[in-house]
Amino acid sequence: MSKEEVLAKLKEDMEMRGFSHYTKDAYYRKAKEVLEYFGKPMEEVTTKELREFLMKYLRETKKISERSSNYYNSVIRFMYDVVLDLPINYKQIPMYKKKRKLPKILSDEELNVFFNTYDNYMYKTIFMLIYGAGLRISEATYL
Repeated sequence: MSKEEVLAKLKEDMEMRGFSHYTKDAYYRKAKEVLEYFGKPMEEVTTKELREFLMKYLRETKKISERSSNYYNSVIRFMYDVVLDLPINYKQIPMYKKKRKLPKILSDEELNVFFNTYDNYMYKTIFMLIYGAGLRISEATYL
């Protein structure tokens, strides 16, 4: 398929799946960039070239984040799976793992200051329960 045919079919497939306007625009721009980068039919692009695009070009040359790189990866997977109907080895082109952030834990001094600001024992007990049990806001409001 030529570049124009791929982009036309991409638009059609996204429309059929009910993608939002923003997703369609983003996928189209990223797919166009991928096609221009390789400069040859996607059927001829090897897994090694795809890996170099994701690892070297995007991460090292363009210095984009892991999240943005995953977005390009999703566009490539959509192009191969849906638009071109070609198999792609997901094990060779994995997504970046999301980094989990640890919650900020208050120090003993900060907790004492927080709990001692209340003179009413009912409120003090409620906040101690919420903090001690690690309740979410929705759980605390339900309680």
